[in-house]
Amino acid sequence: MIIYAIDDEKNALEYITRKIKSAEPDAEVYGFDNAAQALESAKTLPFDVAFMDIQMPEIDGITLAKKFKKINPKANMIFVTGYSEYTMDAFAVDASGYLLKPATKEQVRHALDNLRYPLSVPGGPDVCIQCFGDFEIFVNQKPVHFKYAKSKEVIAFLIDRKGALCSNAEVIVNIWDDDDDHSAYYRSLMKDIHDTFEELGVGDIFNRERAGASIITEKIRCDYYDYLKGTPDGINAYKGEYMLQYSWAETTGAALYDEY
Repeated sequence: MIIYAIDDEKNALEYITRKIKSAEPDAEVYGFDNAAQALESAKTLPFDVAFMDIQMPEIDGITLAKKFKKINPKANMIFVTGYSEYTMDAFAVDASGYLLKPATKEQVRHALDNLRYPLSVPGGPDVCIQCFGDFEIFVNQKPVHFKYAKSKEVIAFLIDRKGALCSNAEVIVNIWDDDDDHSAYYRSLMKDIHDTFEELGVGDIFNRERAGASIITEKIRCDYYDYLKGTPDGINAYKGEYMLQYSWAETTGAALYDEY
Protein backbone atom coordinates (compact mmCIF):
# COMPACT_ATOMS: atom_id res chain seq x y z
CA MET A 1 0.00 0.00 0.00
CA ILE A 2 1.32 3.44 -0.93
CA ILE A 3 0.27 6.26 1.40
CA TYR A 4 0.90 9.98 1.02
CA ALA A 5 1.09 12.31 4.02
CA ILE A 6 0.75 16.00 3.10
CA ASP A 7 1.08 18.93 5.50
CA ASP A 8 2.99 22.20 5.11
CA GLU A 9 3.82 22.22 8.85
CA LYS A 10 6.93 20.11 9.41
CA ASN A 11 6.06 18.97 12.94
CA ALA A 12 2.51 18.05 11.93
CA LEU A 13 3.83 16.14 8.91
CA GLU A 14 6.29 14.17 11.03
CA TYR A 15 3.57 13.41 13.57
CA ILE A 16 1.00 12.04 11.13
CA THR A 17 3.70 10.10 9.26
CA ARG A 18 4.65 8.34 12.50
CA LYS A 19 1.02 7.50 13.25
CA ILE A 20 0.48 6.09 9.75
CA LYS A 21 3.60 3.91 9.95
CA SER A 22 2.52 2.70 13.39
CA ALA A 23 -0.99 1.86 12.19
CA GLU A 24 0.13 0.28 8.88
CA PRO A 25 3.76 -0.93 9.27
CA ASP A 26 3.90 -2.57 5.83
CA ALA A 27 2.87 0.56 3.92
CA GLU A 28 5.19 2.73 1.84
CA VAL A 29 4.67 6.19 3.32
CA TYR A 30 5.76 9.32 1.46
CA GLY A 31 5.69 12.67 3.25
CA PHE A 32 5.27 16.02 1.46
CA ASP A 33 5.41 19.51 2.97
CA ASN A 34 4.48 20.96 -0.41
CA ALA A 35 1.13 20.19 -2.05
CA ALA A 36 2.42 20.92 -5.55
CA GLN A 37 5.18 18.34 -5.12
CA ALA A 38 2.67 15.76 -3.93
CA LEU A 39 0.49 16.45 -6.97
CA GLU A 40 3.43 16.04 -9.34
CA SER A 41 4.51 12.83 -7.62
CA ALA A 42 1.00 11.33 -7.95
CA LYS A 43 1.32 11.45 -11.74
CA THR A 44 4.14 8.88 -11.69
CA LEU A 45 3.67 7.19 -8.29
CA PRO A 46 -0.07 6.67 -7.71
CA PHE A 47 -1.09 6.42 -4.07
CA ASP A 48 -3.72 4.21 -2.46
CA VAL A 49 -4.47 6.63 0.37
CA ALA A 50 -3.54 10.26 1.07
CA PHE A 51 -3.71 11.88 4.50
CA MET A 52 -3.72 15.65 3.94
CA ASP A 53 -4.14 18.94 5.74
CA ILE A 54 -6.73 21.41 4.46
CA GLN A 55 -5.25 24.81 5.19
CA MET A 56 -2.06 24.90 3.12
CA PRO A 57 -0.45 27.71 1.09
CA GLU A 58 -0.67 27.80 -2.72
CA ILE A 59 -2.91 24.71 -2.96
CA ASP A 60 -5.39 24.04 -0.14
CA GLY A 61 -6.41 20.49 0.70
CA ILE A 62 -9.83 20.63 -0.95
CA THR A 63 -8.40 21.93 -4.21
CA LEU A 64 -5.61 19.34 -4.02
CA ALA A 65 -8.21 16.58 -3.58
CA LYS A 66 -10.05 17.73 -6.71
CA LYS A 67 -6.78 17.63 -8.67
CA PHE A 68 -5.96 14.17 -7.32
CA LYS A 69 -9.38 12.93 -8.47
CA LYS A 70 -8.61 14.03 -12.03
CA ILE A 71 -5.55 11.75 -11.92
CA ASN A 72 -7.36 8.90 -10.15
CA PRO A 73 -11.14 9.16 -9.55
CA LYS A 74 -10.94 6.29 -7.03
CA ALA A 75 -8.22 7.83 -4.87
CA ASN A 76 -8.84 7.53 -1.11
CA MET A 77 -8.30 10.89 0.58
CA ILE A 78 -8.45 11.45 4.33
CA PHE A 79 -8.32 14.99 5.67
CA VAL A 80 -6.38 15.63 8.88
CA THR A 81 -7.02 19.17 10.10
CA GLY A 82 -7.38 21.31 13.18
CA TYR A 83 -10.71 22.70 11.98
CA SER A 84 -14.11 21.03 12.00
CA GLU A 85 -15.90 23.50 9.71
CA TYR A 86 -14.60 21.95 6.48
CA THR A 87 -16.43 18.64 6.91
CA MET A 88 -19.03 19.30 4.22
CA ASP A 89 -16.37 20.51 1.77
CA ALA A 90 -14.35 17.37 2.43
CA PHE A 91 -17.16 14.94 1.76
CA ALA A 92 -18.23 16.91 -1.30
CA VAL A 93 -15.02 15.61 -2.89
CA ASP A 94 -15.82 12.05 -1.71
CA ALA A 95 -13.33 11.98 1.14
CA SER A 96 -12.77 8.65 2.84
CA GLY A 97 -12.37 10.25 6.25
CA TYR A 98 -12.04 13.44 8.29
CA LEU A 99 -9.75 13.45 11.33
CA LEU A 100 -9.13 16.30 13.74
CA LYS A 101 -5.56 16.99 14.83
CA PRO A 102 -3.84 15.44 16.63
CA ALA A 103 -5.05 12.16 15.12
CA THR A 104 -4.31 9.02 17.12
CA LYS A 105 -2.97 5.71 15.81
CA GLU A 106 -6.40 4.18 16.47
CA GLN A 107 -8.15 6.88 14.43
CA VAL A 108 -5.72 6.39 11.55
CA ARG A 109 -6.26 2.62 11.68
CA HIS A 110 -10.04 3.05 11.70
CA ALA A 111 -9.84 5.34 8.68
CA LEU A 112 -7.73 2.79 6.79
CA ASP A 113 -10.21 0.04 7.66
CA ASN A 114 -13.13 2.06 6.29
CA LEU A 115 -11.90 3.42 2.97
CA ARG A 116 -14.46 4.63 0.45
CA TYR A 117 -12.73 2.79 -2.40
CA PRO A 118 -11.47 -0.75 -1.62
CA LEU A 119 -7.86 -1.46 -2.45
CA SER A 120 -6.77 -4.11 -4.90
CA VAL A 121 -5.45 -7.24 -3.24
CA PRO A 122 -1.63 -6.92 -3.33
CA GLY A 123 0.70 -9.38 -4.98
CA GLY A 124 -1.28 -10.44 -8.01
CA PRO A 125 -4.23 -9.85 -10.34
CA ASP A 126 -7.25 -7.99 -8.99
CA VAL A 127 -10.16 -10.36 -8.26
CA CYS A 128 -13.45 -8.56 -7.67
CA ILE A 129 -16.65 -10.38 -6.67
CA GLN A 130 -20.05 -8.75 -7.16
CA CYS A 131 -22.82 -10.24 -5.01
CA PHE A 132 -25.31 -7.38 -5.00
CA GLY A 133 -27.73 -7.60 -7.91
CA ASP A 134 -26.62 -10.49 -10.12
CA PHE A 135 -23.54 -12.46 -9.10
CA GLU A 136 -20.43 -11.76 -11.20
CA ILE A 137 -16.70 -12.50 -11.04
CA PHE A 138 -14.13 -10.09 -12.48
CA VAL A 139 -10.37 -10.50 -12.87
CA ASN A 140 -8.61 -7.26 -13.71
CA GLN A 141 -12.05 -5.72 -14.40
CA LYS A 142 -12.94 -8.36 -17.02
CA PRO A 143 -15.78 -10.87 -16.42
CA VAL A 144 -14.71 -14.48 -15.94
CA HIS A 145 -16.21 -17.07 -18.28
CA PHE A 146 -16.25 -20.76 -17.37
CA LYS A 147 -16.79 -23.80 -19.56
CA TYR A 148 -19.88 -24.69 -17.52
CA ALA A 149 -22.45 -22.18 -16.23
CA LYS A 150 -22.78 -24.19 -13.01
CA SER A 151 -19.10 -23.52 -12.22
CA LYS A 152 -19.95 -19.89 -11.59
CA GLU A 153 -22.80 -20.94 -9.30
CA VAL A 154 -20.45 -23.13 -7.25
CA ILE A 155 -18.17 -20.13 -6.73
CA ALA A 156 -21.18 -18.03 -5.73
CA PHE A 157 -22.14 -20.63 -3.11
CA LEU A 158 -18.60 -20.68 -1.70
CA ILE A 159 -18.56 -16.87 -1.57
CA ASP A 160 -21.88 -16.94 0.30
CA ARG A 161 -20.26 -19.22 2.88
CA LYS A 162 -17.57 -16.57 3.53
CA GLY A 163 -14.47 -18.75 3.31
CA ALA A 164 -15.76 -21.77 5.23
CA LEU A 165 -14.79 -25.18 3.87
CA CYS A 166 -17.97 -26.56 2.28
CA SER A 167 -18.34 -30.31 1.84
CA ASN A 168 -18.97 -31.66 -1.62
CA ALA A 169 -22.35 -32.98 -0.49
CA GLU A 170 -23.34 -29.57 0.89
CA VAL A 171 -22.56 -27.82 -2.39
CA ILE A 172 -24.34 -30.44 -4.49
CA VAL A 173 -27.53 -30.50 -2.45
CA ASN A 174 -27.79 -26.71 -2.59
CA ILE A 175 -27.12 -25.99 -6.25
CA TRP A 176 -29.17 -28.92 -7.59
CA ASP A 177 -32.76 -29.04 -6.44
CA ASP A 178 -33.39 -32.72 -7.16
CA ASP A 179 -32.39 -36.21 -6.02
CA ASP A 180 -30.27 -37.17 -9.03
CA ASP A 181 -26.62 -38.18 -8.73
CA HIS A 182 -24.57 -35.17 -9.83
CA SER A 183 -21.20 -36.30 -8.46
CA ALA A 184 -19.57 -36.82 -11.88
CA TYR A 185 -20.78 -33.46 -13.16
CA TYR A 186 -19.63 -31.84 -9.93
CA ARG A 187 -16.10 -33.18 -10.44
CA SER A 188 -16.14 -31.62 -13.92
CA LEU A 189 -17.15 -28.30 -12.38
CA MET A 190 -14.29 -28.48 -9.88
CA LYS A 191 -11.82 -29.08 -12.70
CA ASP A 192 -13.36 -26.25 -14.74
CA ILE A 193 -13.02 -23.82 -11.83
CA HIS A 194 -9.45 -24.91 -11.13
CA ASP A 195 -8.35 -24.71 -14.76
CA THR A 196 -10.06 -21.35 -15.40
CA PHE A 197 -8.56 -19.69 -12.34
CA GLU A 198 -5.12 -21.12 -13.05
CA GLU A 199 -5.25 -19.81 -16.62
CA LEU A 200 -6.13 -16.35 -15.29
CA GLY A 201 -3.30 -16.49 -12.76
CA VAL A 202 -5.59 -16.49 -9.71
CA GLY A 203 -5.57 -20.17 -8.80
CA ASP A 204 -4.60 -19.34 -5.22
CA ILE A 205 -8.07 -17.95 -4.45
CA PHE A 206 -9.63 -21.43 -4.78
CA ASN A 207 -8.99 -24.12 -2.18
CA ARG A 208 -9.96 -27.62 -3.33
CA GLU A 209 -9.67 -30.58 -0.98
CA ARG A 210 -10.87 -34.18 -1.07
CA ALA A 211 -13.62 -33.34 1.42
CA GLY A 212 -14.76 -30.08 -0.15
CA ALA A 213 -13.80 -26.61 -1.31
CA SER A 214 -13.58 -22.99 -0.17
CA ILE A 215 -12.64 -19.51 -1.34
CA ILE A 216 -9.60 -17.76 0.18
CA THR A 217 -11.38 -14.54 1.12
CA GLU A 218 -8.21 -12.54 1.89
CA LYS A 219 -7.22 -12.69 -1.78
CA ILE A 220 -10.39 -11.15 -3.23
CA ARG A 221 -12.46 -7.99 -3.10
CA CYS A 222 -16.18 -8.50 -2.53
CA ASP A 223 -19.04 -6.02 -2.11
CA TYR A 224 -20.86 -8.41 0.27
CA TYR A 225 -17.82 -8.72 2.53
CA ASP A 226 -17.30 -4.94 2.45
CA TYR A 227 -20.94 -4.51 3.50
CA LEU A 228 -20.47 -6.89 6.43
CA LYS A 229 -17.42 -4.90 7.50
CA GLY A 230 -19.50 -1.72 7.37
CA THR A 231 -17.24 0.08 4.89
CA PRO A 232 -18.80 3.06 3.06
CA ASP A 233 -18.23 1.40 -0.32
CA GLY A 234 -19.99 -1.77 0.79
CA ILE A 235 -22.92 0.07 2.36
CA ASN A 236 -23.40 2.20 -0.75
CA ALA A 237 -23.26 -0.84 -3.05
CA TYR A 238 -26.22 -2.64 -1.47
CA LYS A 239 -29.60 -1.73 -2.98
CA GLY A 240 -31.68 -4.55 -1.52
CA GLU A 241 -30.70 -7.28 -4.02
CA TYR A 242 -28.34 -10.24 -3.50
CA MET A 243 -27.31 -12.93 -6.03
CA LEU A 244 -30.63 -12.66 -7.79
CA GLN A 245 -30.10 -15.60 -10.17
CA TYR A 246 -29.73 -18.24 -7.43
CA SER A 247 -32.68 -19.47 -5.36
CA TRP A 248 -30.50 -20.89 -2.57
CA ALA A 249 -29.19 -17.31 -1.95
CA GLU A 250 -32.63 -16.14 -0.83
CA THR A 251 -31.88 -16.91 2.84
CA THR A 252 -28.87 -14.59 2.92
CA GLY A 253 -30.72 -12.08 0.74
CA ALA A 254 -33.67 -11.98 3.14
CA ALA A 255 -31.38 -11.48 6.14
CA LEU A 256 -29.63 -8.59 4.41
CA TYR A 257 -32.94 -7.02 3.38
CA ASP A 258 -34.28 -7.17 6.94
CA GLU A 259 -31.34 -4.99 8.03
CA TYR A 260 -31.61 -2.67 5.02
